Amino acid sequence: MATKLAPRKYPVQMVALFNLALALGTALSGSLASFYSAENETAYFGTLGAVTVGLGILMLVASKPILNRMRGIR
Repeated sequence: MATKLAPRKYPVQMVALFNLALALGTALSGSLASFYSAENETAYFGTLGAVTVGLGILMLVASKPILNRMRGIR
């Protein structure tokens, strides 16, 4: 999908950006794991859950404009 949506001059860079996003997500999950302890388990998972729900709502709001810009690419 990254190569279908990328400008014709930059398909390799878009795939590299996709892989970079995966690497950053993995690194972030490792960093966030250092904040976990049994004493603050509720606050830890509550915060992660709230951030996840917030990002999900943001993605739902942004999905229609993004789909309009894709112009039939599926």
